[in-house]
Amino acid sequence: MDKKTVLKLLGCVLTAAAAIGMLLLLTKQVGVSNQVTEINPPLFDSPSYVEPGRGGVIRVLMRAKEDATLGEFKAVMVNTDSSGSGMVRFTMTSGTNELWSTEIPESAITIGEWFGIGNPATYIESGQAYEMLIEPVDCEPYFIKTQLFATNKVLPFEESVFLTGGGKENEELDCGISLGTAVVSDKPLTYGDTFYFSRSIVVLTAIVVICIIIFGHNKVLGFFTYIWDKSFVIRFGNEILLLLMFITFCLSIYVNGYLEGVNISADSAGYLREAVNLHAGKGFHYDALAGYESSWFANWPILYPAMIALVMKITGLEVYLSSKILSMILVGILLGVLYKEYGKKAWIYALCATNLGLMYLYWYSWSELPFIIFITLFALRLYRILQSDSFVLKDCILLGCFMVLAFLTRYFGIFLFGVAAFSIFIIVLGRISAMLREKKDNKDNMDAADKHRLWSAIKTILGGKVMGLIATCGISGVICLLYLINNKIRNGMPSGVSRSMWWDDYVTLTNDLIKALVAEFFNIFHTEVPSYIAELKPSMEALFVITVLSVTAIYIIPRIKGFSRASVLIMTSVIYYGMFIVIRYFSSMDTFYYRFFAPATFLFTLGLTELIVNDLTGGSDGDVICKTNGNIVKTVGFFAGAFLLVISVSYASDHIAGNNIAYYDIIKMNWDEDYAEIPQKSVVIFSTLDFRSLYYRPDVTEGLIGPEDNMESINNKYYGSDHMCILTSDAKIMAESGIYDPEITNEITDALKTAGKYCVIDMKH
Repeated sequence: MDKKTVLKLLGCVLTAAAAIGMLLLLTKQVGVSNQVTEINPPLFDSPSYVEPGRGGVIRVLMRAKEDATLGEFKAVMVNTDSSGSGMVRFTMTSGTNELWSTEIPESAITIGEWFGIGNPATYIESGQAYEMLIEPVDCEPYFIKTQLFATNKVLPFEESVFLTGGGKENEELDCGISLGTAVVSDKPLTYGDTFYFSRSIVVLTAIVVICIIIFGHNKVLGFFTYIWDKSFVIRFGNEILLLLMFITFCLSIYVNGYLEGVNISADSAGYLREAVNLHAGKGFHYDALAGYESSWFANWPILYPAMIALVMKITGLEVYLSSKILSMILVGILLGVLYKEYGKKAWIYALCATNLGLMYLYWYSWSELPFIIFITLFALRLYRILQSDSFVLKDCILLGCFMVLAFLTRYFGIFLFGVAAFSIFIIVLGRISAMLREKKDNKDNMDAADKHRLWSAIKTILGGKVMGLIATCGISGVICLLYLINNKIRNGMPSGVSRSMWWDDYVTLTNDLIKALVAEFFNIFHTEVPSYIAELKPSMEALFVITVLSVTAIYIIPRIKGFSRASVLIMTSVIYYGMFIVIRYFSSMDTFYYRFFAPATFLFTLGLTELIVNDLTGGSDGDVICKTNGNIVKTVGFFAGAFLLVISVSYASDHIAGNNIAYYDIIKMNWDEDYAEIPQKSVVIFSTLDFRSLYYRPDVTEGLIGPEDNMESINNKYYGSDHMCILTSDAKIMAESGIYDPEITNEITDALKTAGKYCVIDMKH
C-alpha cells in the first residue's frame, strides 16, 4: 500500500471519527433542560368571551388524561388596561392542598396574545382531579371562549369551566377558556435539538469531505457538474419547479383554508348553499332544501357552485372540503395552462401565481379562481386570432366558449365583450389606415368605378377575422342575454338583486381605490404593504400610485408592438381595471380590494413578465439572461426556487403534523351546538347564527317578524318552513312588549313553556 493511499485512508478514518464525535456531542443534554411542548387550545377567529366581572371567579376543573409534568400555563385575556393597577390571581389545588399560586399585574398582560403566568412546574397523575381558581382583583378581564371538545382533545387534561359572577353562581359553562399549558417531556433537550438540522449537516459534510479525500476536489466538482448537465434536473427543472409550486399551493390551501382557518365570506356561503342544493338534485332552486322550491339562484352565476357539486359527487366529500379540493384542481389547471403556453419558461410565469391577493383567492371558496383561468384562456386565444391572417372557425368557437364560461363564473365576465370590441376597433382602424395610405400612394381619384372599390373596401375591412369576432361576440352575447332573461323571469332581477346606484361617499371610495392599488403593487411581490406606506396620507398614496403607473407605462408603451401575446394580456387587464373601476362608482358592491383586482393583476404581470423576459433574451427563444453564463443562472435559479418551495412544503407539513384537530372541524362542532335545538325545515327569526353556516343547514332559512304581521301572513311568507324558531331571550321580550299581534304573542307564550335556547313554534299544526 503506497503512502498516498495510506494518507487517504487515514483522512477518511479521521473524518468519520470527527463526524461521530460531533454526533455524540449533539446528543448531550443542554444544561438540565428537558424538551417542552406548548399546547394551547384553538381560538375562534370571531371570538366571544367568558366575563367573570369585577369580583367574579372562574373555576377550572381539570382531570388528568395521562401522567405528565406541566410547565408554565399560558392565557389570553382582553379588556385589561396596560396602565391599570389591578391583578389576576391564579391558584392551582389538588383536593385541599394548594400546589401553587401566582399573581399577574394587569399592566403586564398583553391584550389578545398568549402570555405566561409564571407558575412552577406541576406533576399531574392520570385520572386525578385538579382545580385552578382565576380571581380578578380590581380589574375585569375577559377570557376567550373555546370549543370544549376541541380543547379537551388537545390538552393533557379534560377541563370543565364554572363561573361565579355576572349574575351566575358556580354555573358550569358549555365551553372552554383561553388557557393553555406546556408539557415537559422526560426526554432531555440536546444540542442536536437546539441547533436545527445539525445532525444532517454533520453527516452530509462528512460524506462530501470523504469523497474529496478519495477522488479529489476536481473529480467531485466535475461529478456534480456532470450530474447537472446530464441528469433529469437540467431537462426537467421547469417541470420540477412547477410540481413543487403545485404541491406548495395545495398545502397552502389545505392549511390556511381548512386546517387552521375557515375562509367563508357571505358570497362563499351562498355558493356553498347552492352547491348543496345542486348535489341534492334541486337544480337552481337555492332554498329548495328549506322548502322553497320557487327560489332561484341568481345573485351569482351558476358555474362555480356546479363545479363544487361535481367534486362532491365524485369524491363523496362534504361541500366545504369539496370546494378546497376544487381550488387545488383549478390551481393545477392554471399551472397547466401556463406550461402549455410558455413551455420551458413556464416556471418564470408561474411566479405570477404567487401574488398574495391570488393566494387569498385560493384559500377562499370564491369563483375568482375559475374566472382567472377562463379570462387567461380568452386572452391567449384572442392573441392567436389576432396573429392569424385569416378566419379560423375553431379559434372563434373556443373564444366564444371562454367568454360564456367567464360570464357564467362571474357576471363581470361581460367585460370580455369590451376587450373583443376594442380589438375589432383596432383591426378595422388599422385596415382603414392601410387602405388610405395605399390610395394616397397610388394617387387614385374618385370616379364611377370607385363605387365598386368602396364595396370591395368594406368587405376587406370587415372580412375574415373581423366578421369572425363579430359573430363570436353576437352568439356569445345572445347566450349570456338569455341567461339573464331567464333569471329575470324566475327571480325578478337579472342578477338576483338590484345593482343600481349606490350612494357611496366618493371621497372614501376613492381613498379605498388608492389603497387597493397600493396593495396590488405589493401583492405582486407576495408581501403586505409596509407600515410606512400604509400610514401615508391618501394624497401621498395617490402620488405613489401615479409614480408606479407612470414608470410602468414608460417601460411598457415602447415595447408594445402590434398584437403580441404580451400586449393582448396587458390590454385585457387594462380594460378590466378601467371597466370595473367605472362600474363600481355607479353600482352597489363591496369596496375596492384584492378580490376584485387580482384577476387583472395576474394578466398584467404575465404580460409584463414576457416583456422583461424578451428584453433579457433579446427577443429570442433562448434561455433567460442568455448573454451571461446560462448554466450558472439556471443552477442558482433552480436551486434557489427549489429551496424556497421545499421550505414552504416543510413549513406546511409541520403545521399539518402539529394539529390534532382541524379548525374547520372545531367550527362545525360550534355550529352543531348552535343548531342543536333548531328542527328540520325551520325559519329562524332575528337570527344570530354565524352567517358562514348558511350552507351547513340548508334546510334552515332566516326571517323577520314585524308588528304588522299575524300568523296568517307569517305562514304565507314562510310557507316552506315547518317550524319558526326565536331565541328565548328575544321571545320573552316580544311576548312582553305588547306590540305584536295577539295571536303571535299567544303562540310565543305557549312555546316559552317548553323552550330551551330557542322558542320553537310549530307552523303546520
